[in-house]
Amino acid sequence: MGYASKRLHASVLAVEAGQDAVIRMLLYQRADETVAPYKGHTVAEFTRRISDWRNELSGCGAKDEGVKVLDRHQGAERRTISNILGAGVDSLGYQRTPAEALRILYGSRNEQVPGGFLPRGANGTIARGFVQLA
Repeated sequence: MGYASKRLHASVLAVEAGQDAVIRMLLYQRADETVAPYKGHTVAEFTRRISDWRNELSGCGAKDEGVKVLDRHQGAERRTISNILGAGVDSLGYQRTPAEALRILYGSRNEQVPGGFLPRGANGTIARGFVQLA
């Protein structure tokens, strides 16, 4: 990967991380609010369930978390229940492989079976490589 490609990747990652932080902060600010029309279900519960689903689809363990953790020992540096930045107890971000990301985007638990957000499949070099393996 050349310098220009690395620079592009870093720039895109920075923007995506910033957008993710803003969205998660807004969700955290409303974490204890009930989601209409789902009486008794809070924003925090929805984010936790979505994260659990993403973890299940990716098949990679717990790399996604809701905006509030249930136990302080699961939070950043084991000191907080707030979870604005999705990271491990060491405050380092989780890594996903391309295959894990495709399983989530496809919603199929299989990086070779398109569906979900990309019903016709992704069209990049990495995604096409997975389809050719099938």
